[in-house]
Amino acid sequence: IDYSHIFYFNASPNGKKLIKIFRKLRILKVEPLLAEFILGEIRDEKGGCRFIKIWEDLRDICFEISEKELKNNNFLEKFNTRFDFRKIALFFEKIVAEEINDKVVFVHAAKWHADNKIISNEKSVIFFLEKDLWSDYLSRYIQSLNIKSVDYCTMISSSYLAFFERGKKVFLSKIKSKINTPETNEGVNKGSKEKNTEAINPDTKSPLIAAWYTGKTVTFDLKKRSDFFWLLKSDIPREQVLIYFDRKDIPATEETVNILNREGTKCLALSTNATTSKDIYIWNPTRKYQEMKRYLSRMISKAYLLHLANFRKIPLFFIIWMFYFIRQYSYWYDFFNSNNIKISISPNDFSKLYMPKNLAMEHCGGVSVSSQWSNLSFSSIVISNCSNVMFSFGPAYKWVWEANHSTIDNLIYCGYITDYSFREVRENSLMIRKQLLDKGVKFILCYFDENSMDDRMAGITHERSARIYKYLIEKMLEDETLGLIFKPVFPKTLYKRISSISNFIEKAKASGRCIFMDKGSYVTEQYPTEAAQAADLCVGLLLSGTVALESYLSGTPVVFLDLEKLYSNPIYQWGKGKVVFDNLDALFSAINKYRENPESIPDFGYLSLWAKDKDPFKDGNASLRIGQYINWLLEMFNQGKTREEAIEYANQKYAEIWGKENVVKWH
Repeated sequence: IDYSHIFYFNASPNGKKLIKIFRKLRILKVEPLLAEFILGEIRDEKGGCRFIKIWEDLRDICFEISEKELKNNNFLEKFNTRFDFRKIALFFEKIVAEEINDKVVFVHAAKWHADNKIISNEKSVIFFLEKDLWSDYLSRYIQSLNIKSVDYCTMISSSYLAFFERGKKVFLSKIKSKINTPETNEGVNKGSKEKNTEAINPDTKSPLIAAWYTGKTVTFDLKKRSDFFWLLKSDIPREQVLIYFDRKDIPATEETVNILNREGTKCLALSTNATTSKDIYIWNPTRKYQEMKRYLSRMISKAYLLHLANFRKIPLFFIIWMFYFIRQYSYWYDFFNSNNIKISISPNDFSKLYMPKNLAMEHCGGVSVSSQWSNLSFSSIVISNCSNVMFSFGPAYKWVWEANHSTIDNLIYCGYITDYSFREVRENSLMIRKQLLDKGVKFILCYFDENSMDDRMAGITHERSARIYKYLIEKMLEDETLGLIFKPVFPKTLYKRISSISNFIEKAKASGRCIFMDKGSYVTEQYPTEAAQAADLCVGLLLSGTVALESYLSGTPVVFLDLEKLYSNPIYQWGKGKVVFDNLDALFSAINKYRENPESIPDFGYLSLWAKDKDPFKDGNASLRIGQYINWLLEMFNQGKTREEAIEYANQKYAEIWGKENVVKWH
């Protein structure tokens, strides 16, 4: 092959040594270079960002693989008698997406790199692709982008090496945990205290609601962001609620446990690393876990041997991941069954873990419940959902779940889930507004950022985030009548991420006309509406849109800043120059024009068309509706009804009170 440049995306230390040897032997005529890129900067021919297109292409490739490799897979069909095959298929679709994600990104990065970074008249690109289970599908996709694909073989697949590395880490961590953790009894044990084992739910006649702790502030204060928004305004008996912790990066603290105990809810940690409190129960799997895992392992082995006997080859990929599936299923079956948990609540249950977890909940006679947390402007397999009951803001999002193979059973429209906060924080908002007005401010602008990363897979880099902050601060310092409110999503890391402009931040704070709403140890504990209601205008990023929706629903005009240039978004068809701006100068020019004469830009910051059908209620009662539905489920379980009877009852009650159009039977 005649070539002018060689680029690579990843290289091991041994690979780099091999490159040097090949160069010395003149096997390579040019020095291979790292193909540097940032995902958010990969553009199409119109200058628009391509990462939504990349996610959608990833979804479509996975669905093609699913149609041809999963739906008629004789090995996987052996498990159809026990498990819902739709959820097994979705489980594998998510795994395939994980495996091919980087390759799909690299293809687009290669094309963009060749078009923009190489000075040459010849711009043809050859992409070398590792031969594996999915390479034929990827090759066709690559060729559809007018890139030549060349397969190469390796002795051991990189995906299997990655799986081996993950397995090694898990194995070593378990060994370390065994060494460092004192012996405990089966079931649920109380921290490291010397006392008899107490069951979390000794009264097996009282079913529990189990809710996973996501990392938000543990609070029952209506003015703060809470993991338990569905509980705050409901009649659900607190003693039948169990909060469980499994995050090692955000463990349950003494303060957290004390708050939950004061509220009368139960709590436990799933490992010693998930808590720093000695006053919390720690769950240990019982014999049920091992028995179920052995039974299902034999099921996998039998299916494998039957295929061998019929001279059918089964790729190791399916065997490895089915063992992962049954391990997770067995663990959660034991957890739910041993504690008589009948309702499992997990916001954002999008990862591959939730297919076996939610199936375990079903097989324990319970109901898995999920809720939409953010605005969704595209449909990706990354966000496909598999819960029995999914609370969605409104019908505007139905197409998202339809387009990504979600296996939702019941879709319930509830409105914007934390809209109760609009009224609750109003007093705080007025205090913030008065603080700025007392400094001579005449117009208050609120900016909502999104998280940034210094990584090639970043949608927003630290540099871009810092540039926006700097630009807005400079405008504020130039105009003594302008006030600023900054509302970061992750305040814990904000100042480190934008440390390059720390001097500007200090000047902004010293002026008294700039407020950073940065409370929160991990994620922000303040609702976006608190900042929005203090402002005359909010600026959010089109990339997300969640804070924009909350701000608009709570009564403040909102415009989008879109430095990512998501030109495929329908909002550009009617809103450019009114509600969406793709550069900072154009945005600020419009803001100044609006300040001088609001009528000069009709519908400036008016998002009614964009927000249509995203919240059919707009009444501040979304969490009340969710709590009612969950309580109706619990009422039926308390009466000994089946999961089917409980869901049917809750659906009927919800339809009677809130409208039958807001209950959608999915499958």
